[in-house]
Amino acid sequence: MTVYRQRNGKFVMMYSHYDRFQDDDDDIPLFVGICIAFILIWWGFVHVVDIFFDKLAWWQEPLTIIPLLVLGLPMLAANELYGKNPLHWWPAIWGTKVDVQNQHTKGVVLDEFGPSRVYMIDHCTLKFRKKTDATLYCLKYLS
Repeated sequence: MTVYRQRNGKFVMMYSHYDRFQDDDDDIPLFVGICIAFILIWWGFVHVVDIFFDKLAWWQEPLTIIPLLVLGLPMLAANELYGKNPLHWWPAIWGTKVDVQNQHTKGVVLDEFGPSRVYMIDHCTLKFRKKTDATLYCLKYLS
């Protein structure tokens, strides 16, 4: 939560411990809108083919839900694993794994880099988004 305090006649913005890495969720409606648009275009195409050309049998129309299943189920799985922000789903695709030797440095690293740049796979492995971050971690904490 952001708190405003007045100091010397000016307002100063203070952050709580969890606001530092909180991203704006403005991209989520856009992402969901693109998915809904794709599904509606597919649904419209299938029904135009059915209406004008009469090429679909009655049992084929329920199969138009397949694009929703192809897009929706992986989105739900990624949402459960990595959180609701699609920008934090990068560990599913790429990253540089680093073994953590000291348990104390994990919390420091997560505070220093944030969830957009580092992901904790398990208690002894970190995954960095960029190789430069992994190199900085190794030089700073493993030497």
